[in-house]
Amino acid sequence: MNIKAVLLGVVLGVSIPPVMAESDLDAAIEYRQGVFTAMEWNLGPLAAMAQGRVAFDAEEFAQRSERLVFLSHLTGEGFTDPASGRSSHVETRASWQIWEAKSRFDNLMSEMQVRLMTLNEAASQGQGREQLRPLLGRVAQSCKACHDKFRD
Repeated sequence: MNIKAVLLGVVLGVSIPPVMAESDLDAAIEYRQGVFTAMEWNLGPLAAMAQGRVAFDAEEFAQRSERLVFLSHLTGEGFTDPASGRSSHVETRASWQIWEAKSRFDNLMSEMQVRLMTLNEAASQGQGREQLRPLLGRVAQSCKACHDKFRD
């Protein structure tokens, strides 16, 4: 066997796992960013309806709040690996404190999920803008609490 082939095999064998690991970390960051982007996509119109900036549509409100409940249960998957807090390829605003205070982070995420379920239940029961507005405000408070503590 040729020495160049052996050296190439050693170099590739040593360098591929870190590259793969980095791409896994990038994937985790991109995954959670994608979920939060989808949440923002649905939350924005709810806020506009609750604030009276657009016409209130009860069916759309219920549908979007249902999506938010579903999406909120996907977020945790993107925060399982502490190494995904940073990447050299994908920017993230997730703070290292998420993994230092994981139970607090998980509690805040659970609180958001409960508030979203409450909002969705009220929307599904046909409650109007005035009844849904404070519930949506509590969801926004949950988002802010987590962002204040765990976002750089």
